[in-house]
Amino acid sequence: MKEVVVGIIPAAGQGTRVACLPCSKEIFPIGFRTVNTDHHVNWVPKAVGLYTMEQMIKTGARRIFVVIGKEKWDIPKYFGNGAKFGISIAYLLQEHLSGIPGALDLARPWLKDEVVLFGMPDTIIEPRDAFAQALRVHKSTKADVTLGAFPTSTPERFGMVKFAADGRLIYAEDKPFRTDLEYMWGFACWGRTFVDFMADYLQKIGESQQEVVIGDIFQAGLDAGLCMQVVPFAQGRYIDIGVPRDLMSAVSRFSSYVAE
Repeated sequence: MKEVVVGIIPAAGQGTRVACLPCSKEIFPIGFRTVNTDHHVNWVPKAVGLYTMEQMIKTGARRIFVVIGKEKWDIPKYFGNGAKFGISIAYLLQEHLSGIPGALDLARPWLKDEVVLFGMPDTIIEPRDAFAQALRVHKSTKADVTLGAFPTSTPERFGMVKFAADGRLIYAEDKPFRTDLEYMWGFACWGRTFVDFMADYLQKIGESQQEVVIGDIFQAGLDAGLCMQVVPFAQGRYIDIGVPRDLMSAVSRFSSYVAE
């Protein structure tokens, strides 16, 4: 039986690093895409969140959960129910911004045994089939979690990973000030085992108000014996438009980009 693939995109953050945008950063236009209107092909601005969504769609996802905050209703207004992209989109409201793990856990009641694709809506990832490549490894290794990793020169901004030659995760470290690690993880896929593990982890923390980052849960899963794989993209690129420098770079680089 073919496994069902679903996507989860957390988009509830306030985007404080790029303040004063005219819209939620997840729908800020970066580049263009083509649409057919009245038998004519037109170029239209492309919301940055659509880059991640397209990767998920190409990987087989036909249902995507988008987690939003109380002030971000322009996101569902833009994406709608997903029909214009050939998918179904459901929106989950994160009333209290407790971090990405809490946002991801909101989808748990609607999940069964699907493979989950997790990606950020304010990033552009290359190659454009990175999710598909990672999913193939995820299935072939029967991993509980598979991380897509990219080289970076700014490890203090990201969750960093060390992995063996066969891709086995050795450890994960969140935003280290100094490190010899060269790869950051940029997206992930996992199955039901990790969905339940994350829920148990969050329940144990309870109302402690302790900040939880998803990298901490990856490390906890590794310590607990979960099978964790890394797929490195040595020539890949991870662009985070949530910071001004990368936003400027993305606008310049993709100004004439049109989706296939």
